[in-house]
Amino acid sequence: MPKGPKCPACGEPLESGWKICPACETPVAPPVCPSCARRVKANWKICPECGARLICRECGGRLPAAGAACPACTQAAASGPAAGGDLIEPVTGMELVFVPGGVYQMGDLFGDGWENELPVREVRVADFLIGRYPVTQGQWRRVMTENPSRFQKGDDHPVEQVSWADATDFIRRLNAMAPGVHVLDLPSEKEWEYAARSGGQKQLYAGGGDVAAVAWYAENSEGSTHPVGRKAPNGLTLHDMSGNVWEWCRDLYTPGASDDRVIRGGSWNLDAWSARCSRRFGFAEDYSGAGLGFRLVARIG
Repeated sequence: MPKGPKCPACGEPLESGWKICPACETPVAPPVCPSCARRVKANWKICPECGARLICRECGGRLPAAGAACPACTQAAASGPAAGGDLIEPVTGMELVFVPGGVYQMGDLFGDGWENELPVREVRVADFLIGRYPVTQGQWRRVMTENPSRFQKGDDHPVEQVSWADATDFIRRLNAMAPGVHVLDLPSEKEWEYAARSGGQKQLYAGGGDVAAVAWYAENSEGSTHPVGRKAPNGLTLHDMSGNVWEWCRDLYTPGASDDRVIRGGSWNLDAWSARCSRRFGFAEDYSGAGLGFRLVARIG
């Protein structure tokens, strides 16, 4: 059968002139970007105007709303992944990648970090799932009422100007909206570094030694965040763990302190040194800035 237009909601093949899908009763119209309403072509995956995603990465179906879960994937995802499988969170469409646990040497393996990256120590990590990308502005808006981001250039941009308290509020609300699915959380610091280093490998940046290939940082960002997933992934198919935005972890940064939390990964406005996998810093729970975002994990068992 020759390829033709498909229903944007359910993927049913359509014939020329049809005004409604016979399968799901969705009105049929020329495709437009769900974020900025620009007319787009049926084969386009990204809107060239605002950067919103148009096609589901998993099944290739057209997304009916910016940042929404793919209707073709959501039902299967709602019951959680099979053992060792990935997960699509049903409320936001967030992709979480399965990370098999293991033992690794955590800390500065290259001798160019601060004292707070030492001593290098052996750490064990259990199986978990982690977001393929930082939480985006489109995903944030499906849960929260306002977008706090400085760079509101499209739903595929990472949400930023988010404090640790804001991130945990988002997580609480999201977990309440999808009961029965894996409980979501901020990653622990050891989970974050293990995932960034492609399962604990000796990697300077999240994906290897070429920072420009994997990260948006001061020398290539042109003073802004960028849509997630545009740089090369690491060995676990995770994007933007180096650069773009710092990511909150759940751990305390200073032992014994009550309100400062770890951030990891560097940012669009900092140098390559700050995008190293072992780089760590911290801020108070109520601090926010245009280089601060987060990604989520779900623990297994």
